Amino acid sequence: MKKQPTQGRSQATVEAVLTATAQLLAERGYAGLTTNHIAERAGVSIGSIYQYFPGKEAIVARVTGQTVDAILDDFSRGLLGHAIGPARIAEVLYDAIDRRAGLLRALTHEVPFLRDLPVVTSMRDRLLVLAGLIYSHQMGDRGFSHPPVAAFQLTTMLQAAVLDSILAPLPGMTRRQAIDTLAEIIARLSA
Repeated sequence: MKKQPTQGRSQATVEAVLTATAQLLAERGYAGLTTNHIAERAGVSIGSIYQYFPGKEAIVARVTGQTVDAILDDFSRGLLGHAIGPARIAEVLYDAIDRRAGLLRALTHEVPFLRDLPVVTSMRDRLLVLAGLIYSHQMGDRGFSHPPVAAFQLTTMLQAAVLDSILAPLPGMTRRQAIDTLAEIIARLSA
C-alpha cells in the first residue's frame, strides 16, 4: 500500500476497494479486472484507489492476504478447541474453500505473481503448524515416525484434494460425496 488509511472514511474506502476487487475477481477473473472496474464497483473515484494502491497488482495482493487469513481463521475456529473427527475436519476444510471458490479459482489459476507473495509463501508454514496440532490431537501416540514430514505430506494431499474437488471436480461428483470421501480417507489415515 502507498499509504495506510487512518480515519474511518479512508478505512471504509480501502475496504470497499478490497471487497469490490474480491467480487470482480470471482466474477470476471484477473484478466478482466481493471482499476476502473474496481472504482466503479466500490463507488469511489479512481484517484481514491491510487491514493492507497499503486495498481491492480497491489490490490490483488492485499485481497490474497485477506483471503489466506480468512481461510486459516476458518480452519482454526472450526478445528481447534473442539472435539473433532474425520467428518468435521473434512467439512471445515471443504466449507472454508467452497465459500470462496470463485475468488480462489481466479487467484490460483490466473494471478501470475501469486506464488511470489509473502502471504502465500508463509501460508505453508502456518498450515503446517495448524496441521501438526490437528494431527497430533487425532493420532495421539499412534503418530508417524517423522511427524513434521507427515504433517507436510498430509496437508499437501488434503489441500490438493479439497481444491480440486471444488475447482475442478470429477464429473458427477456431489459436494456430499466429496466431503464424505475426504472424511473416509482421513479416518483411514488416522486409524
